Amino acid sequence: MKKIVFLIFLFLTACGPTIEPPKPLPVTEQTTFEEGTPYIIGAINRANLLTYAHSQWFQKEYDFFKLNTDWVEEMKPYAQGLQYQLFLGTWCEDSQREVPAMFKILDALGMQDQDILIYSMDEDKVTPQQYEKGLNIINIPTLIFYKDGQEMNRIVEFPVESLYKDMAKILKSEPYQDAYYDLVHP
Repeated sequence: MKKIVFLIFLFLTACGPTIEPPKPLPVTEQTTFEEGTPYIIGAINRANLLTYAHSQWFQKEYDFFKLNTDWVEEMKPYAQGLQYQLFLGTWCEDSQREVPAMFKILDALGMQDQDILIYSMDEDKVTPQQYEKGLNIINIPTLIFYKDGQEMNRIVEFPVESLYKDMAKILKSEPYQDAYYDLVHP
């Protein structure tokens, strides 16, 4: 009987559907004004961050960031059904510092790749397709949280207290003002 169960398990796992990881989206490459560092602009996906030659920082920082599993378990119910938009710069030190940790937290909360739209911007914080139009993107990274198509809140450039504390306030719909709120809402 154990052999039959084992054989069925092998059959199901060997013949089950295979899920291919997303392929990088086609992007435009530019260079920074001062250093001449290459970067990408336009709509991207996680695969772009993992495969672009000048984004080695992403996986390294993602692996380095330590998750608070108790926090994740507490926040999971609040993150159900949310969508996100992320504006970043592969050339930007703030993006290189914050984005991998944001992804690691969102991954732990159950975010799927289709739940997040990612846009890589140039140094003027624009994309050729103007994905940022009407969204008041003043600094990057900017992570926008959406529920039922409506913006809940956003983290701009860096957290006010910590990623965990800021994200908890946003997820729980508690009062939260990003680091640049007073500049945008005088």
